[in-house]
Amino acid sequence: MSQAEPTLSIDDESTPGAEATRLAAYVHDERLALYYRSLRQSLLAVLVNSLVLWWLLRDSAAPLALHGWLAATLAVSAYRLWTARGFARATPPDRRETRWYRHAIAGALLSGLTWGAAGFILFTAENSYDLSLLAFIIAGMCAGAVVSLAAFIEASLPFLALCILPFAVRLFAEGSLPAIQLGTIALLYLGFMALVTRRVHETLTRGFEMTHLRQRAEETVERQALYDDLTGLPNRRLLTDRLRQARAHALRQGNRAALLFLDLDHFKRINDSLGHSAGDAVLQAVAARLRDKLRETDTASRLGGDEFVVLLTELDGTLEHVIQHTHNTAERIRAAIAEPITIEGTQLHLSASIGVSLMPSDSEDTEDLLRHADTAMYQAKDEGRNAVRFFVHEMQQAIEARLSLEQQLREALARDELELYLQPQCDARGATFGAEALLRWQRNGQWIPPSEFIPVAEETGLIYDLGDWVVNEACRLLAGFRELPGCEALVMAVNVSTRQFTRMGFSDAVLAALERHRVPAAQLELEVTESLFIDELGTTQECMARLHEAGLRFAIDDFGTGYSSLRYLQTLAVDSLKIDQSFVRGVIDNHGDASIVRATLSMAQALKLTVLAEGVESEDIREFLVLLGCQRFQGYLFGRPVPAQAFREQLLSGEVAPPP
Repeated sequence: MSQAEPTLSIDDESTPGAEATRLAAYVHDERLALYYRSLRQSLLAVLVNSLVLWWLLRDSAAPLALHGWLAATLAVSAYRLWTARGFARATPPDRRETRWYRHAIAGALLSGLTWGAAGFILFTAENSYDLSLLAFIIAGMCAGAVVSLAAFIEASLPFLALCILPFAVRLFAEGSLPAIQLGTIALLYLGFMALVTRRVHETLTRGFEMTHLRQRAEETVERQALYDDLTGLPNRRLLTDRLRQARAHALRQGNRAALLFLDLDHFKRINDSLGHSAGDAVLQAVAARLRDKLRETDTASRLGGDEFVVLLTELDGTLEHVIQHTHNTAERIRAAIAEPITIEGTQLHLSASIGVSLMPSDSEDTEDLLRHADTAMYQAKDEGRNAVRFFVHEMQQAIEARLSLEQQLREALARDELELYLQPQCDARGATFGAEALLRWQRNGQWIPPSEFIPVAEETGLIYDLGDWVVNEACRLLAGFRELPGCEALVMAVNVSTRQFTRMGFSDAVLAALERHRVPAAQLELEVTESLFIDELGTTQECMARLHEAGLRFAIDDFGTGYSSLRYLQTLAVDSLKIDQSFVRGVIDNHGDASIVRATLSMAQALKLTVLAEGVESEDIREFLVLLGCQRFQGYLFGRPVPAQAFREQLLSGEVAPPP
């Protein structure tokens, strides 16, 4: 197969002109087939009528003319029979060749000439019986032609004219009144038969057209029901049917089948940056590459979005051989997808995560097989994407555990079982000027680490509700702390995930929470990671600008572990940097960590940004950081995360720093 990229223009076959051409071709093919199907019966009628005419006129007509005419008629009939046999033996594509049409027209015209010759050379005005017999047979042949030749109006009308006009000419040439009257009747008969022939031709043509349109409508319904409109690949319904067939075949023959679940990595970026038309073009290109890499017995299908499924069937040999063959096929597909695609002048580089399940090794149930391949695909994504992974049952157990955790997290949100713990943030004197809000969840007496439930919340979309709850709860706590002596300007830092921050309406939700609890915006600090500026810079700038104008502060969490570009520090509304604890803990013993901290402090001073060091656990580290110029700290040296009530008591008993 060719590996050329699919065109991005509208399929020519769907244009009105192409549909009209297809309709005309169908009608032509059907008319030709009808002509050749009825030709044998027509030739039988020609043979019978010609022999009857020859027998009855053998005593009155000139022998040479009669025998010559019969020989010519039989020769033309033999030629037409030969073409009918050739057409019957030809394959459907061969039948579309123009030679069969030319043979049909030539045979009809030659037959018309022979019967016209009969009316001219066998004309006997002296014998009214023979004349009536000749007129009757010619009229009968014309009537038969209305049925057998009406499919081709360009053949039937000339046939009628060739049959009747020579006979009418002889009648008018005779000159007698009865002959002229009979000749007039012959012409009227010709006109009547022409009208009937045209009507029959139109009826046949409309019938063929209706049949074609009905077939096309049925094909369209079937295609829409079983195939994806964009790529032309089988959809989930047809894939499920073929999976059942593959299952039955595998159980009957003792072989195996494999299911490959493909998901394009970061496909959303293409739609967001180039538009959905470019995304559609990419999906069409991927579909073409899938077709190119598969056998005729395999199936490539599209489930929706950027998800594709490939079914490999009739896999024989040992399990190890099947696994190796499937892995090789999956790698070929992955490599093919990775080849550059040029869309609207832009060269794109794709990758795909592929999960594989085997039948019947993993499951004999088609739904389970698809679910297992999906599970393996997500495993490939979790391990860095652009990879092939085979399903193992431990994956399913992990998925079931995640599903259970998701359901329990939903219930925890609904029952208000979540809690914010607060860890103090202090200045160089040890006075508390703020706190970081840390989400905690206790289930059945056991603490669930955020590292377990936050990823589940992000994958399922629960992060939106979870994030709104955290912001609202932080504002509620701030409102209560503002009533304490010296805590009117206490700052609370809240971590915000990339998905939560880039959600439409996020800024409205934050501002609404501040207004609801009557908390000044300057007392809420949103902590974001550097990945936010890599993945969603456009959305980030607009949202940060709006919130910053309202008075909110922004801090970059875990600074130094990500992108660390001066560009976004200069252009975005950033107020503070939090040095990651991995650098802080080694700042005394590790020269590299100390250099990073020193460089960060110098850069922040030049950019007029505040700096907070995380993970400060000893007085030696605090003193060293103070010598380097750091004035804000967070860590176990100053306090562990505690419930809000315990933090409130600490504020009442300890020193509170002035606003930063």
